[in-house]
Amino acid sequence: MSSSETSPQKGAASSNKITHLGEFRLKRKLGAGGMGDVYLAEQESLDRKVAIKTLKKKIANDPKFVERFYREAKAMAKLDHPNVVRCYAVGEDHGFHYVAIEYIDGKSMQDWMNELKQLSVGDATFIILACLDALSHAHESKLIHRDIKPDNILVTSKGVVKVADLGLAKAIDEDNSMTQSGTGLGTPLYMPPEQARNAKHVDHRTDIYALGGTFYNFLTGKFPFGGDTALELIMNKESGKFESVRKLNPEVPEKLDLLIEKMMAKNPDHRFKSCSEIMALLEEMQLESPALSFINSAETANVSRVRRKGKSATSSSAPSKRSSGHEISSAKDAERSTKKKNDVVEKRVWFIQHENAAGKTMVSKMTVAQIKQGVKAGVINTGAKVKRTAEGKFISLAQCPEFDSVMQVRTIKDKADARAMNMEDKIKEISRDYDRRNRRRFFKNLAEGTWGWITLIIYLGVIAGICYLGYLFIPELWRWIAVKLNLS
Repeated sequence: MSSSETSPQKGAASSNKITHLGEFRLKRKLGAGGMGDVYLAEQESLDRKVAIKTLKKKIANDPKFVERFYREAKAMAKLDHPNVVRCYAVGEDHGFHYVAIEYIDGKSMQDWMNELKQLSVGDATFIILACLDALSHAHESKLIHRDIKPDNILVTSKGVVKVADLGLAKAIDEDNSMTQSGTGLGTPLYMPPEQARNAKHVDHRTDIYALGGTFYNFLTGKFPFGGDTALELIMNKESGKFESVRKLNPEVPEKLDLLIEKMMAKNPDHRFKSCSEIMALLEEMQLESPALSFINSAETANVSRVRRKGKSATSSSAPSKRSSGHEISSAKDAERSTKKKNDVVEKRVWFIQHENAAGKTMVSKMTVAQIKQGVKAGVINTGAKVKRTAEGKFISLAQCPEFDSVMQVRTIKDKADARAMNMEDKIKEISRDYDRRNRRRFFKNLAEGTWGWITLIIYLGVIAGICYLGYLFIPELWRWIAVKLNLS
């Protein structure tokens, strides 16, 4: 391999290889992209592997490209998420603009798709959930990826999913002058139609569409739209019609099929409003594998999606050391004392103002234990009020330390129930949309079929009429010709 293939050179006529860019020692070339080459390097100050991405010399003279290159690095540096490839540094050395990013010991999902052809529902959902989490974090930072595709989804050797190549990321509040109408700056196979029309006017729903197309590809091994040229592909996308995932892969549940169809709606207003909304629906379906089945590593059992919004990380407590006999005795005494005190509290009688089953407000006398049980069972609402004595003033349950824990549990349960109802409503809404579209398709096909039959009947009638007229007039025509020609 020539020196030019392993590291950048100082000049066309020079054979001296550049071994360092800043504090990064170049080791070998990993590949090349549209904007430059990528090298494996070592950050000497921290003794860690990194990937160095350089800007090609022939385009480094263009200030707009350089600006875009540095904007890419700044956009990446804003994101600190376990499912996003991190940016460590950006700079210029030996005339080369470069950015140092996290080195991923693994393969892209495009490489895996080339090998596997298709993913299971569990594996595909695992990857998409990780991407949704990463994109949700990016969108909160007002960043749009704009080029989501299997090539830009990496999987480490331990099975951790990483969203990569934020070179096309666009800060929402940045100047759009570098994005010209019609260029798109994305990959046509996955970009939504509005991005192909005008890349200036895109938002986070662009990423939702592209991730929906990626989900489609994972589950079917096919693309939702095709075309011999990029223009033909984009025109097909404008129709908004594609074969359903479930038709190509019967193992896909109907709810998941509807979810992907909504992610890829032609009109951005008909798509999901956020990545977190899709995450909540997918979690409700419980389709995700515990780990990626195609990663052969002993450590994958300990790797689930690194972070889930709204859910705390799993932790394990270290076993306590053995105590002496005196410590055990003291602990038991304290436990017995606490239990006795709690028993006294639980038996205290309170006056409680609450609504009965008929909705009528009433005052009852109950023990603390009875009130707690009523709150847990939902018989006593959270707006109930209590007082210790008949002469006292009613205060809300939440203000009393005795009921604090049960009120917290009830509040969490009410919120969970509300979320569950919301999810059910959303799924029903998707189902209704799907039913309406099927009805429209049915009537359209029926109309087209009916018109086809009517056209055929008219065509056959015309042919029959011509034949009948020929039957009536051809003998007379022959007789007339015979008379005129004096034929016997």
